Amino acid sequence: MDPLILPVLKVDSLFTVNEESEFCMCAIIVNVIGDWWYHACSICDSHMVQQGLVFECPTCQQIYDDGILRYKLQLEVIDTSANASIVLYDQVTENLERKEFQDFPDQLERLIDRTLLFRITVKNHQVHKAMSVFNVSNFEDDPTLISQHDQFTRER
Repeated sequence: MDPLILPVLKVDSLFTVNEESEFCMCAIIVNVIGDWWYHACSICDSHMVQQGLVFECPTCQQIYDDGILRYKLQLEVIDTSANASIVLYDQVTENLERKEFQDFPDQLERLIDRTLLFRITVKNHQVHKAMSVFNVSNFEDDPTLISQHDQFTRER
């Protein structure tokens, strides 16, 4: 990820995005929110809903005994301007700790207090919604790169 080609914004800027955009944000992870996985439909990858002993996909109405486990890691992050919730899916989450799926839960506490440079992607269908969780499309953990963009995290 090259943040030099994207603007680096403060966390509070997330709440004023009014067009499809992509930008970077340097922030400190302060909390892991909820589960780190979800049951996904094997046809459309949508989040399935448990109905008794089976799972139903609300998108394609398929019924399954079980779904495919997918990464979904929701994090609370802060800088000097605000706090926000961000979410990382599948490959982005796998890269975060570079661990096998079954070993991942043990690593979650190690994320707290880490400063990372996140690439945030806002799509057109998200622009006019009151968004409370923002999608991460990539991240950077290189200390040299982070030190060039962490001015909004140092004052906390």
